Amino acid sequence: EAVRAGVFLTLVFGIALSDARFYIIPDEFSLGGTVLGVGMAFLPGGIDWLTSVVGAAVGYGTLWLVAVGGTWLIRRISPGRLEDAGVDSAMGGGDIKMMMMVGAFVGVWGVGQTVFLGSVLALLVFGLVATLSQRLIPLGVFLAAAGALTYVWGDAMLAWYLYDVVGMVPPG
Repeated sequence: EAVRAGVFLTLVFGIALSDARFYIIPDEFSLGGTVLGVGMAFLPGGIDWLTSVVGAAVGYGTLWLVAVGGTWLIRRISPGRLEDAGVDSAMGGGDIKMMMMVGAFVGVWGVGQTVFLGSVLALLVFGLVATLSQRLIPLGVFLAAAGALTYVWGDAMLAWYLYDVVGMVPPG
């Protein structure tokens, strides 16, 4: 498990640095990381291979839907805004592929938690700055931080939410 954690945390650290500096997430991190995540799921500990494959598919599909829906919404609300920013969609393909990699390591629940936490972090840290300066948000930085939080404390955060906040009764 320590090797899996080390590989995953190294990948998200590299993604965060690259996206913050260059606004790009290299395929070597996202696609290569997906292969590593699924491959490591065959080792003892961590999630199993099916959970990894489904998590990767859900991670990719979720961010792809967000990108398509966000692009449609921005073009509907503010025509020309994307073109003025010099982009053709609301989200880059690197973010989408990155979430495929994250899903391969953390599974479906981890994808949802990462997207939620990453979005909240991006809004809190960069939302106002991006709105005032018209700069693009390097979402991969915030998804990487959220992915690391989810990997390390995701189960504890989910249990706290379900049992203490929602009031579900723990099994057993």
